Amino acid sequence: EMRKGFEPSARVSKERIPETCGGCHQAIAREYASSVHAAAVRKGNIDAPVCTNCHGEHDILKHLDPNSPVAAANVSARVCSPCHSSIRLSEKYGIATDRFKSFSDSYHGLAIRGGSVEVANCASCHGAHAILPSIDPASSVAKANLTATCGKCHPGANQRFAVGAVHVVLSQAKEPLLYWVTTLYVLLIAVVVGGMLLHNALDFARKARHRLRLRHGLESEEPPSHALYLRMTPGERLQHGALILSFTLLVLTGFMLRYPDAWWVAGLRRLSDHLFDLRSLLHRAAAVVLLLASAVHVGYLALTTRGREFLRDMMPRRNDVTDAFAMMGYNLGLARSRPRFGRFSYVEKSEYWALVWGSMVMAATGLILWFENTFIGLLTKLGWDVARTIHFYEAWLATLAILVWHIYYVIFNPDAYPMNTAWITGTLTESEMEAEHPLELEAIRRRRLEEERRRQQEEEGGDRGERGA
Repeated sequence: EMRKGFEPSARVSKERIPETCGGCHQAIAREYASSVHAAAVRKGNIDAPVCTNCHGEHDILKHLDPNSPVAAANVSARVCSPCHSSIRLSEKYGIATDRFKSFSDSYHGLAIRGGSVEVANCASCHGAHAILPSIDPASSVAKANLTATCGKCHPGANQRFAVGAVHVVLSQAKEPLLYWVTTLYVLLIAVVVGGMLLHNALDFARKARHRLRLRHGLESEEPPSHALYLRMTPGERLQHGALILSFTLLVLTGFMLRYPDAWWVAGLRRLSDHLFDLRSLLHRAAAVVLLLASAVHVGYLALTTRGREFLRDMMPRRNDVTDAFAMMGYNLGLARSRPRFGRFSYVEKSEYWALVWGSMVMAATGLILWFENTFIGLLTKLGWDVARTIHFYEAWLATLAILVWHIYYVIFNPDAYPMNTAWITGTLTESEMEAEHPLELEAIRRRRLEEERRRQQEEEGGDRGERGA
C-alpha cells in the first residue's frame, strides 16, 4: 500500500476498499465478503482484486454502459483476463493461465468477440461478486451445481451438460478425444489438399506448356468446332446455383464466427451493431437452403430418367483409379497420350462424392450445434465439442477442396480460362467435349448415327409400303 501512497488504515487502502464501497453498496459488499477474492484480501494478499480493480477508481461507469470494463462484452477480456492470464500470478499462486484463452476460443468467447452482448461471459457462470472456487460446494461452478448454472441459459439442461470439460484445453493429456480428432483432421487436410495441389500443379504445367507451343507455332491443332452439346439442364443448373449460394454463405458466415478478429470481419462489424445476429440468421438460412437442395437432388436422382443416368455415370469404377495414375504419368511426361474420359472423369467423380460425404457430415454436426440444448442432453458436453471440432475442420477441408480442386478446373485450368461457362449456359462446344469427354462424345455420335439409320429405315419401309399399295 505504501507503493500507492496510502497507509493501510486509509479508507482508500486496498484492504479497506470493500468496506468503503460497502457504505453505499451494502448488499454487494456482503456478496463480495463471501468470495475467494475477499478471503485473500483479508489475509493481506495485495494481488487479490477488490472493487476498484474491476470497476475502476474515479471514472466508474454502470455495467450497462458499453464502455464500462464490467459490461457484458468487456468483463471477460478487461476484468478477468489480466489476472487469470498472468504468468506472474500463475507462478506465484499456481493459478491456471489457460482459462481465458480456452473461454475465448469457445463458442461463448467467439460470440463475444464477434459482437454478441447476450451470450454467457465469465460472470454468467462464476458470478460477479460472490465468486467461489469450483471445489466449494456452494460455488455455481461446482460439479453438482453445473446443471442449474447451465440451465439459466439452456432450458432443460440435464446432468449430461456437465460431462466434459467446460474450459477445453486441446492437449493429449487433458482432452485426448478432441486432440486426436483434431490431429487426424489436420493430417487429412494436409494429405488431401496437398495431393490436390500437386496434381493440379502438374496438370497446369503440362497444359500451359502446350498452350505456349501452340502460340509459338511449335504445335498445331484442328480449328475449333462450335457445335454445342448439352452438359447441364436448367434444373441441374438451378441445383448447382442453390449449392453455390448456400455453400458460399455458409463458409463466410461460419468463418465470421470462428475468426471474429479477422480484418474482413472487423470491417463488416463496423457497418452494423447487429452483425452477429444477422450472421447467425444467414448461416442457418443457408444451411436450410443446402438441406433443401440436397433433398431435391436426391429426388432428382431417384425419380427422373436423366437423374438415374447421372447417378449411374457418376458411380466410381476401377478404371477411375487407373485413369488417375495414367493422367499423372502423362503430366509427368512418362506417357505420350492422356487417358480418355467419358461423361465424368475421376476428377468430377471424386469431387462429387466428396461433396456428398462432406454435406452429410456438415449437416449432421451442424444440426447438433444448432439444437445444442437437445444434443448436449443426449451426447454430453464432450460429444457436442467433438461435433463442433468436426464441423470446423470439415468446413476447412470443404473450402480448400473447392478452391484448390473445383475452382482450378472451372477457372484457372489453361484449357478453360477465363471460365468454363457450362454452369451458366448448360452447354459445351464440340472442341471442349473432344478434349475433356471424348468417350461421351463418341457415344453421342454413335447414338445419332443409329437414330439416323433407324429413321432412314423407317422412311424406306414407308416408301416400299406406298409403292406396294
